[in-house]
Amino acid sequence: MLVDSMAYNLMMHPERYDIVVTTNLFGDILSDMCAALVGSLGLVPSANIGDKYAFFEPVHGSAPDIAGKGIANPLAAILSVKMLLEWMGEPRSQVIDEAITHVLQKKIITPDLGGTASTMEVGNAVAEYVRKNI
Repeated sequence: MLVDSMAYNLMMHPERYDIVVTTNLFGDILSDMCAALVGSLGLVPSANIGDKYAFFEPVHGSAPDIAGKGIANPLAAILSVKMLLEWMGEPRSQVIDEAITHVLQKKIITPDLGGTASTMEVGNAVAEYVRKNI
């Protein structure tokens, strides 16, 4: 599929897609665009999976413009760890989804989602839920 057609289809019918395989350039563009569908780049994990090895990371970059300010959303990084645990076969990784849902419902959110919580406050809230429920 041509990238412009793919971009249109992803925005109009995101539920049709589970996995998209593309080049790095188009993947970066499409993944950033799709982050808007869920509310923020701070919510989107990614994976590069090969036959033997895999690499998991947030879709967003290092965001040097906000480094050290305590306003970065840690949820994409946490979701990347969840994907790593799933890839490794860890059955308890589902508790991370539950923790993130709990935090979002409690409105413990960073500024990118309209909240006032710091990076550390969100991360600690997720960790506390996981500790209590694992």
